[in-house]
Amino acid sequence: MFSPTPSEVRVAIVEDEPPARAKLRRLLAEHPGYRVVAEAEDVAGGLGALRDARPDLLFLDIQLGAGNGFDLLLRASPPYPLVVFTTAFHEHALRAFEFAALDYLLKPFDRERLARALARVAERLAERRREGDGIADEERLRRLGSDLGRTPPLSRLVVHERGRALIVPIAEVQRLSAAGNYVEVHTANRRHLVRATLSRLAQRLDPAQFLRVHRSHLVRAEFIAAIAPWAHGDLKLTLRDGSELMLSRRYRSLLPDDALGAR
Repeated sequence: MFSPTPSEVRVAIVEDEPPARAKLRRLLAEHPGYRVVAEAEDVAGGLGALRDARPDLLFLDIQLGAGNGFDLLLRASPPYPLVVFTTAFHEHALRAFEFAALDYLLKPFDRERLARALARVAERLAERRREGDGIADEERLRRLGSDLGRTPPLSRLVVHERGRALIVPIAEVQRLSAAGNYVEVHTANRRHLVRATLSRLAQRLDPAQFLRVHRSHLVRAEFIAAIAPWAHGDLKLTLRDGSELMLSRRYRSLLPDDALGAR
């Protein structure tokens, strides 16, 4: 069985029953390297725990008083932890995996079942270290949130240049690129800097229009001029301004089936 990662794994537990939280703490204590850094019993408390504690792993109950674990994930902001659902209701399993859940523990679960879940956690954390920092998980949640009508997509951006606030219509944006603590917003004639994260803006852009092709790039679908095969299943995208970007096999699998088919 895959052993936990050598570095500490920060854990948050969001569960509305104190005995269930206590049991999970006891079982986790048997696994060195996993440390509970936050607990909560409802959606509001869970959002605060994610924001303040920045856990690597979230054990999330589905029934949380008047709310539920799905509500919490739809309202959460990146960076997202790995999610293991804990619930007494098996009928929620399919929807849980639509939310990019890593595992689904049906109560009452025992130490052996938890150990198997933690083995999957260790494997996924190792993948994140090799391939990136969980952007693919963020992208799945972004698209799901859009499908559920979470927040209307942005129609404009406000950028500040030389003491002025400029309005940039989203219809004029061709692509966006991460640049440290900023995002470069590319239009046909100019490049603007917005103090934000690409993941945050991605949450507010229509995923049918803007495609995540790389951890650092979002591109308007209609701005892609040509697509060519590349090594290891990747694709090379040529944009209408002549620039080129790589679309990795990993991100290609997250795109809608028809996203690139028309080209």
